[in-house]
Amino acid sequence: MSDENIYLFRKELQSLGYCKTVVNTYPKQIRTFLEFIKKENTAIKSEDILNYYHHIKTVKGKRTKKLFSESYIAGILLSIRLYFDYLQRNGIIKISPYQLKIKQPKSEERKVFTNEEIRKLYDKSSELQTIILHLCYACGLRRNEAGELKINDIDLENNLLYIRKGKGKKRRVIPFTKQVQKDIKDFIFSSEGKEYLLNITATRIYEEFKKLLKKAELNNQGFTLHCLRHTIATQLLEQGMELEKVRDFLGHEYLGTTQIYTRIKAKWKSENI
Repeated sequence: MSDENIYLFRKELQSLGYCKTVVNTYPKQIRTFLEFIKKENTAIKSEDILNYYHHIKTVKGKRTKKLFSESYIAGILLSIRLYFDYLQRNGIIKISPYQLKIKQPKSEERKVFTNEEIRKLYDKSSELQTIILHLCYACGLRRNEAGELKINDIDLENNLLYIRKGKGKKRRVIPFTKQVQKDIKDFIFSSEGKEYLLNITATRIYEEFKKLLKKAELNNQGFTLHCLRHTIATQLLEQGMELEKVRDFLGHEYLGTTQIYTRIKAKWKSENI
């Protein structure tokens, strides 16, 4: 029965629009949890989850050989909470045994690129890397959104991108500039472009971005691909765009998520004066 519940839990995560990483990882974490507890879902108590929490704090990663980070443990606990929420919602259990009140790890400060660093990236980018910058910086796409983009999602005549299945299944339309239009048009009609806009994976996008960071000599400063999204959000707020419009541009469900960027706007402004 647990195998069936894990499968249906995975299907629900998928239908709710969670990213592929969550859809693939959370069910595996639930399976590991249940193998450790050795109990049926209906027999699991709050103390079982607490014992598992104490256990995973002592576990080392197979690859890193280091103890799990606080954020990784928080992800495991979230998967357990969502799993029992799913079981309760579907009448498989009466009340969720998840009662932990664990303090969430402090979020790391969101890093943003300066104007000069963005210029460096564009100056050093290949044709493919330029398109990645356009999608993840100028258009603010998440990596998975950029990886799943199809040619018919791009309206070159009206300079619009259609994100048909964003995070949480949110659909949105994103305008882009004439320069982005020209570069995308040139790229689509190249042999590499046709492959990219139809088949490139999110992994390939990240690999290309890491290569670009190295070419621009920015690879040792803690930047990730998602920092491009942080940067455009911060810049839009600095330029006076309303918070609600920035939320819609990024595809956030809650305004509070977008408000985080107001805290780093002043820091970004001081670095770009």
